Amino acid sequence: MKLHKTEVARRQIDTAIYLFLDGKDYLSVVTLAGAGEEILGKLLARAGKKNMIDHLIDLDKKLSKKGRHYNIVNQEINGFRNSLKHANDPTEDIIDVAEDQEHAIAMLARAVTNYHELKGKLSLRMEQFYIWLKQNRSELFNNEGNST
Repeated sequence: MKLHKTEVARRQIDTAIYLFLDGKDYLSVVTLAGAGEEILGKLLARAGKKNMIDHLIDLDKKLSKKGRHYNIVNQEINGFRNSLKHANDPTEDIIDVAEDQEHAIAMLARAVTNYHELKGKLSLRMEQFYIWLKQNRSELFNNEGNST
């Protein structure tokens, strides 16, 4: 069986959402959603479209008035995910997972956004995550519909 990378990413994200909505293993959620988000980000770049990291870099430039170095912003947004998948630095052998649900939410939001940007639609699981987010994290939607 052959699969397009878009399908691989969708499956990773859908599985991550399944685990998340079931309240299970947020570390695996971050890893799976992060893998899907990264694949989709590369596919978006190849299609000449911006991915979530591009948008976050742009936001950093806007908020900081000049922008910080890419490596600094990348460490902030991908540091936790990278610490889960690499073991290059012995000082990172112990990981603080106190806010792993927050990392899972952030990574899922990035992955779902990239998927929508690439495909123009969401999977059923992605829609379920969006509904969960609106019901459980309504503060993230306070400005919905308002233009700036």
